[in-house]
Amino acid sequence: MDAEKARYIVRYYCQLMTTPERLAHRHLMGTGKATHGRTDAVAQRETEKSSHIARELLSNDPKILQLASEGLDAFIVRTAQRILDEHGGEVAFNYCPRCGALAKTPKARQCRVCRHDWHSAAQTTQRIKNIEYRSGQASLISRRRPLVTS
Repeated sequence: MDAEKARYIVRYYCQLMTTPERLAHRHLMGTGKATHGRTDAVAQRETEKSSHIARELLSNDPKILQLASEGLDAFIVRTAQRILDEHGGEVAFNYCPRCGALAKTPKARQCRVCRHDWHSAAQTTQRIKNIEYRSGQASLISRRRPLVTS
């Protein structure tokens, strides 16, 4: 699994992480804050000995330390793969319809790579769903703005 997909899964589907994974993620984020982005084993030991306020985010549990032992990047890839294996049906990737790049968020409607904008397609789909939900043509007509003629 590539790092971009892994970060997407951990960021937007964090509710699917186990409690030890959440605590390990917290531990690694605290380490990163205290050491300016470094999360390797040496940085974790430095943070434990420091007086930085992020030290409160660290854990002493051996299971948590084992999950965090290889650093943030390895942890994110490993956790995302587990989430995808166990909850694959609940994870939805939002790809650009033009170039196929992964969108920044699950609800994004503009591509970061090719700048394609598919808001109008989403609005059209939403209108169709609203029409199907509300029976009859009158509900659609009543929601339209009246034409202003001058």
